[in-house]
Amino acid sequence: MSKLQRVGNVLLALLMILGGVVLLVQPEEALLVVAMILGFSFVVYGVRLLVYYVTMARHKVGGVSILFIAVIAIDIGSLALAFYDQPRVSIVMYLVGFNAYRGIVTIARAIESRMFESRWLLTLAHGIVNIALAVLCLVFIGSDQIVLLIFCCGLFYSAGIRLVSAFRSTDIVFIQ
Repeated sequence: MSKLQRVGNVLLALLMILGGVVLLVQPEEALLVVAMILGFSFVVYGVRLLVYYVTMARHKVGGVSILFIAVIAIDIGSLALAFYDQPRVSIVMYLVGFNAYRGIVTIARAIESRMFESRWLLTLAHGIVNIALAVLCLVFIGSDQIVLLIFCCGLFYSAGIRLVSAFRSTDIVFIQ
């Protein structure tokens, strides 16, 4: 990780912590804000993958899958922005889907890192926490305050993981 990426991770983590605190302090319209954050984050993620596809991934093996993921992410983000007036149902479904997907991918990365004898325990814990957040969202689907608290806990945890990864040394894996 370069120094610029480390600074970007620290700034993004601080922004996530600030956003979580603001959502906890002002819970009146918080679900609407969370719906907008989720929608914009999916759209930005999709656009970022689309730019990656156009610049590099189309020349690689499996690059078309990056294009499909980008289009799906943009569609999901646009759908979330379109349903911002029905925040409870859309937020819970997006939180469940996002955390479950992120948890499964993170656990798969941890298993892959373990095969290369790299640091994998923190990655595995991050994946397990994401799946636990998805399950908690399903359990407490009827309460706006608990769903908001789960979202804020996820923000704080992700910010903590970003801070830890920004300040730890980067492993280099050599393939023999």
